[in-house]
Amino acid sequence: MHFSDYIITAFILLGAFILLLSAAYTKKIFNILPNSELKNNWKKLRLLMLLFFVGYLAVATVVILGRTELLAFLSGVIFFMGSLFVFMVVRTGLDSFRKLKELNQNLDDTQLKNKELEQFAYITSHDLKTPIRGISSLASFIKEDLEAGETDDVYDHLETMQGRVKRLESLIDGILHYSKIGKIMPEAVDLNAMIRGDAKNYQDPTKVKFIKKNTLPIITGDKIQLSQVVSNLISNAVKYNDKDVCEITISSIEKANFHEITFADNGPGIAPKYHQKIFEVFQTLSEKDMYESTGLGLSIVKKILEKHQGSIRVESDGKLGTKFIIKYPIELQR
Repeated sequence: MHFSDYIITAFILLGAFILLLSAAYTKKIFNILPNSELKNNWKKLRLLMLLFFVGYLAVATVVILGRTELLAFLSGVIFFMGSLFVFMVVRTGLDSFRKLKELNQNLDDTQLKNKELEQFAYITSHDLKTPIRGISSLASFIKEDLEAGETDDVYDHLETMQGRVKRLESLIDGILHYSKIGKIMPEAVDLNAMIRGDAKNYQDPTKVKFIKKNTLPIITGDKIQLSQVVSNLISNAVKYNDKDVCEITISSIEKANFHEITFADNGPGIAPKYHQKIFEVFQTLSEKDMYESTGLGLSIVKKILEKHQGSIRVESDGKLGTKFIIKYPIELQR
C-alpha cells in the first residue's frame, strides 16, 4: 500500500465511526419522540446509517487489498446511497416539523379550550343559580301567602315561577347547543334558500320585512350549524326591534378570499362599548325579565363561524340600527 492509501483508509474508517456514532444518537432521538410514525421514520434513517457503516468498512477493505475494480463499483453504490440518505433526511425532517407543528397547535388549542372551559363553567354556574334562586324565593313567597291565607298574589308568583323554569330550561338547551359545536360536516349550502326557509317563521309582513339586496353565495360548511347562525341573527333582529315594522336587510359582497355577508336591521342599535361583550357567553344588554334570552345566541354564532374559519363583527352607533358583518372563507382550508 502507498502512503496515500493509508490516509484514504483512515478517512474512510473515521467516516465509519462517525456514522456509527450518528446511529447511536438517532436511537436516542426516536426513543423520545411522541409519535409512532415519526419513530418509524427515524428508525429507517438509523438502518440506512448502519448500511452506510458496512459500506464504508467494505470500501476500506478494498483499498487495503488494492482491488481497484471493486473500488469503482462500491463508490457508485455509496454515492447512490448517499443521495438516498439525503432525501430521507430531508423528508423525515419535514415530516417531523409538520407533526411537531400539529402537536404544538393541538397543545395551544387544548390550553385555549381549558381556559374557555374554566370561564364557561364559572359563568354557567352563576347563570344557572340565578333562576334557581328566583324559583326558591317565589316558593317562599307562595308558602308565606298561603300560611297567611292571602291568595291574591299566589297566581302571579306561580306565573313568574313558570317563567323562571322556562328560562332555566332554555339555558340548559343553550349550553348543550354551545358544547356540541365541534367537528363540521362540509356540504354546499345555499344561503338564499336558507334565508327563505327561516323567513317562513315570520308570517306577518306588516311586522317583519325581509330585504335581500343581491343574490347570496352558495358556501361550503355544516348546514345545521350555519342554519343556527342565520336563525340566531334573524331572531335577535326581530326580538330586540323597537319599530312598528322590523326591517332586516341581507346583502353579500365577494372579496379576494372571502364573502362579506351583512345582516342589517332598523332596531335601536348597540352602543360601541358593548360590541365585544355581546359575543361573550350569557351576556345580554337588556333585563332578562324584559326579553326571554339566555345570552348564548351570539356566542354560538361566533363559535360556529370560527369553526368555519370565519369571523363576525358588529357595526352600530347605538341609535340607528345594527349591522352584523360576517367574513366567511370562499374555500375552507382542510
